[in-house]
Amino acid sequence: RPLVAWSERFKFESAGGVPAPRSWLLDALRRSRIGAALASGGRGLWEFSLAALRPLPARPALRRVRWELWLRRRERGLDRLAARHGTVALAVLAAASTVGLMRFVRTEVGFAEIGNVFLLGAATGLRVLVLTALASIVWVPAGVWIGRRPRLAQRLQPVIVFLAAFPANLLFPFAVVFILRWRLDPQIWLSPLMILGTQWYILFNVIAGARALPAELAEAARSLGLRGVPKWRRLWLPAVFPSYVTGALTASGGAWNASVVAEVASWGDTTLTATGIGAYIAAQTAAGDHPRIVLGVAVMSLYVVVLNRALWERLYVAARRRFVLL
Repeated sequence: RPLVAWSERFKFESAGGVPAPRSWLLDALRRSRIGAALASGGRGLWEFSLAALRPLPARPALRRVRWELWLRRRERGLDRLAARHGTVALAVLAAASTVGLMRFVRTEVGFAEIGNVFLLGAATGLRVLVLTALASIVWVPAGVWIGRRPRLAQRLQPVIVFLAAFPANLLFPFAVVFILRWRLDPQIWLSPLMILGTQWYILFNVIAGARALPAELAEAARSLGLRGVPKWRRLWLPAVFPSYVTGALTASGGAWNASVVAEVASWGDTTLTATGIGAYIAAQTAAGDHPRIVLGVAVMSLYVVVLNRALWERLYVAARRRFVLL
């Protein structure tokens, strides 16, 4: 919170009426002698660092020009070398790694099981996409609503931080009891445990995106009479879209990691398992089967990379081209 309040000094807006974030700790440091001493020491250290990193006395003009030209030719040569051979080197390295991985895995695993692991990865990937979409439907409107109210955001921020830091696996036994009590399908009702601890990344980033919207744009939308769906479509959703992509990507990656513990939940002598690559990795880890552990991790990594390249990278490009305020 002190950093958030201090960063307001770098925000340029001409429209007023929006209360700036405050921090009692930052106010206390500014008024105290300790804060002044720390600030003075920080400035002294910064000046000493600049003096230590100051370049050597300049060479004569001709030698300096020759030196710069040589550096530029060398940089262009390295760029051409990387462009020509970098892709080939990476491809050779990837191929060698794949061959080594397959040899290690094939010592105990057949092609039928490898295909089954890919199906398990697809099942977990479908869960991740559905859960991320459901969390987005809930937390994007909530994040915009909170971000539009700076005072409310300051009050709710500690609560959200606590919920994000709370270990979600402590709630797994309650989920097992709930599923057993109501005789629910573990294939469906274990899935929310994957997003339980990572959904807050969406809320954090959407709140930050809503608060970063210049007050002039909000004032212009109010002056133009934008309300309801047109206001969301023209103002709020484009404003928070870049931040949302960051939060959704982080939440998606966290859900993949959480699948290893969320697809297998236990309480006492009762263990519930959902079909997915997370449950597969957890089972092979408990059995100490290293080839199958490597296979599960490699397939999960492949799915994550493909999903990032096919979906999240394209959303990043769209956000950078269409919805970034320059």
